[in-house]
Amino acid sequence: MPGAPSTDPLHPRILLIKLSSLGDIVHALPVPVSLRATLPLARIAWVVERRWLPLVARHPDLDTVFTVDTFRLRAAPGTWPEFQADMRRIRAFAATWAVDLQGTLKSALVTRLAGAKYRLGLARRVERERGAHWLYNRHVVPESAHVVDQLLDIAAAVPPPGSLERLRQFPFPIPESAQLATRRWLEDNRIGPFVFLSPGGGWASKRWPTERFAELADRLQRDYGLAAVLNRGPGEHAMDDAFRRATAIRARIFSGDAVQLAAMLAQARLAVGGDTGPLHLAAALGTPVVALFGPTDPARNGPFSSRAIVLHKPHLASYPRGQRYSPNMLAISVDEVAAACGELLARSAADDAPAGVGS
Repeated sequence: MPGAPSTDPLHPRILLIKLSSLGDIVHALPVPVSLRATLPLARIAWVVERRWLPLVARHPDLDTVFTVDTFRLRAAPGTWPEFQADMRRIRAFAATWAVDLQGTLKSALVTRLAGAKYRLGLARRVERERGAHWLYNRHVVPESAHVVDQLLDIAAAVPPPGSLERLRQFPFPIPESAQLATRRWLEDNRIGPFVFLSPGGGWASKRWPTERFAELADRLQRDYGLAAVLNRGPGEHAMDDAFRRATAIRARIFSGDAVQLAAMLAQARLAVGGDTGPLHLAAALGTPVVALFGPTDPARNGPFSSRAIVLHKPHLASYPRGQRYSPNMLAISVDEVAAACGELLARSAADDAPAGVGS
């Protein structure tokens, strides 16, 4: 019910602002879990970009999800009235706390416009985009190494100090309809056990050459009988042709929204990719992952999973946000990745073996 913000510290209204994108939102999924465990009577809402709504729409610890469309607003300034209407709905939530888990200027603006008494975000010396800190009236300097724990450091400023119950859980319920559609797609394409390959990435310096993914697919088919499903994100059609030219097998190309992607990843024997959203979603779902890291630091951004192997060459030069392959990504060989895949497959086989087998 709209109204004045609650002043009861045990019944706060908490508005989480994490607008995008896939991997960043996945890293924030434990925040509502932890806040709910600590403050069970709180009302907890999330603000997300409309295109990413499926990532949080079914989160069990959220009472409400609000959407904005800043991508459309930038492309069509005439949609400003629609943005204002979105913000009116957000302000009607009457948040006690607005917590910016993104740290960009646009997320800080949403935080400021939300009308909360307390506006929480990163302090000036650690802010992601210059000037964002001016839009908060409470500031945090995270002390943790990994981004998942850094986000929990921010959330810990909401309840009484030191009281946050940190639950590093990544709830992502997959609708039965999506699971059935995925199984039907696999059957229609005659795909049995498969590896999910994610060669894309926001910038070229984060990517591993597509031709190496192709060679890896050949090896995994030959040595383990795994088919290959190749993820194709927006604007990545050129990599389809490179993949097909470089391999004798026919990898199936997959494109889908976040829910369809999750359903596919949940079926995969393992996933291989760089520092990308699909890789982090796979890790959150418990799918074994081989993570290939170059210009980004796995200590901060690595897959948050015990079923992961990270390959990284930190001693080599790197090109953050570059438009060519970085030396530390090129230094990761197909042999290394294939060996890591074999290790994970062996671990999974051991985990799945009946008690007493192999003893």
